[in-house]
Amino acid sequence: MPPDFPPADWRDPARYAPLLRAESWALAWEWLRRDPGYRAAAVPGRARAEGSRRPAMLEPDEAAARWGLHAFEDPALAVPLARPVWRAEQHSRVLAVAAATPKGAADCFELERFAALSTIAADARAEHLLISDGVRGVRLDVLEGTLLRGPRRLAWRPSGLRELDTQLGAAGDLLRLWKTGSFGPPCAGPRNVRIVLLLRAWDALAAGANQRDIAQLLSRERLPGRWRSEVPSLRSRAQRLVRGARAMARGGYRALLAG
Repeated sequence: MPPDFPPADWRDPARYAPLLRAESWALAWEWLRRDPGYRAAAVPGRARAEGSRRPAMLEPDEAAARWGLHAFEDPALAVPLARPVWRAEQHSRVLAVAAATPKGAADCFELERFAALSTIAADARAEHLLISDGVRGVRLDVLEGTLLRGPRRLAWRPSGLRELDTQLGAAGDLLRLWKTGSFGPPCAGPRNVRIVLLLRAWDALAAGANQRDIAQLLSRERLPGRWRSEVPSLRSRAQRLVRGARAMARGGYRALLAG
């Protein structure tokens, strides 16, 4: 990790608290923004004006495709401030739709309702839309038509059965958002706790921490002087945590986008 990256204080769990309720795509972003290669390549996208009533428009960049994104997101932005627009090839919960001019007002999606939560990277082929509060979100690829010109009726474009479970889950999230105007309760769970622990371990390594420091993350009590021999199970857990953190940093985090 380059020395200019300011890692969170890995000893302070409060710094990582937003990630405990974040969805997988947001957890993946936290790993990507720590990647030295990404940090060297990233060109910040257009910032959203505070209180804006229009979607934030990002400039698509083919160079960002290497990192699984449609546009570069500023690596200085942590969750919940970041709005990475992941590509469908990486993110299985992207819904492909066509946006048609409606014949009536019923059953229409109106982007203006969610403009303050919306980020769009539009290219010649599609509008790549993220509607997000920073920890939860819905991703749409509008392959025909546009959502930028008033209410539209959405036609779904499923692409096979392999990822049907995740597609149906994403469609349910969109339906809830359309009906209620909110994303529903956070999806915190054991996986989030594990990912946050791995991330803290990686930040600890980047800050020069040793294995005893890493082991302390796993223990609620002060470690004895000869902790390696007196608590061998803790030593093994610390070693596994370090291995897991390094594997995630090498690209293992992309598996988070598959489910």
